Order: sequence, then C-alpha cells, then structure tokens
Amino acid sequence: MGRPASKNPKSEALTIRLDPKTRFILDYMARFKGQTITTVVERAILAAAANTVITRSDGYEDYHTTWQDLWDVSEGVRALEVSKVPELIPTFEEERRLSFVRNHWPFFFATEKKQTYLNHYIDVLWPRIDEFIQLHEDMKHKDYYAAGHAMADALKNAKLQPPKWPVEQQPPPKGKSGGNFSRDLDDDIPF
Repeated sequence: MGRPASKNPKSEALTIRLDPKTRFILDYMARFKGQTITTVVERAILAAAANTVITRSDGYEDYHTTWQDLWDVSEGVRALEVSKVPELIPTFEEERRLSFVRNHWPFFFATEKKQTYLNHYIDVLWPRIDEFIQLHEDMKHKDYYAAGHAMADALKNAKLQPPKWPVEQQPPPKGKSGGNFSRDLDDDIPF
C-alpha cells in the first residue's frame, strides 16, 4: 500500500508593500472566503493569468499562448519555453541559453525537430547551463565539442546514458554527377 503524499511546504516567499486600504481589502477577502491571505493572493494571480493571452499570427493562422502553454515542472524547460516568446522580451542571457541548447540539441531534445524536451537530461544539465555555455565559448576555437563532452560526463555521473556526441552529420545528397550540385542543376535546366 502506498504512503499518503506529504504536503510540501511553500518554497518561495514574496514580500510586498501595501497601503493600509489594500491591506484591509486583502484581510476582508481572506475572512470572507475563509482562506489564508496567501490563498487569496494565489487565486487572484491565477484569475488574472487566465485572462492574459499572447496572440500571434503567421499571416494564415492565429496562435494563442497562455502561461499553461509555457509551464513545466522542470525549471529548465520553463526557462526555454519563456525564452522562445518574443512578447515576453527575453534577455540576452535567455537568448544565449536558447541558442546553445538548439546547437547542442541532442542533450535537450528528443529529435532534431526540437519539439519534445528530454526532461531527465535537462534536470541534470540546467543547473550548470551557464558553466557549459562558458566552456563552449572558451573552447570552441580549440575543441568545438568540449561543452558537449562535459555535458555527456555530467549525464554519466547522474547514471544516465548520454546521447551520441558529436552528432554525425549526413553527407549532402549526391546527384547524377556524383555530388557536383552545380553541374546537376545545369543538367536539369530545359533549354
């Protein structure tokens, strides 16, 4: 028989300054609803967030994004999702991390299409992401794959099988003339 789930304590604290009128209103709401002040604030935030929708259009279709679309239990996944939304004004550091992750995709995504995250890898690597980025910046002229090898070692230390790194690139498709692309194009032009 499974153990009952224990109640996890709140892990984040928020300190805000309220004028006496706002503090009174908050106390009033808490008493009226039979809730704690924290619960009143949390539910007010959820209600406000439910009405906050980012709408984008690609010219053909409208896309709507809410906080639920960006939320994930993994801090790294959340950070990456937020950094992809221009309306949330990502910082340079967020864009830098996203670029690094995309370039080192086998450590973060299931496929090269970069649609499905590998949360188990991200949970191990994300706390050290800035360290891996700095290693890449420092070593890319000597060993372009150094950061990838360091990430593979971190995954091995966590008893995870790392992805194959570096990813083997597929050779360009060969045309009729054995790979000379410009000659192949000339051969196909009907004059």
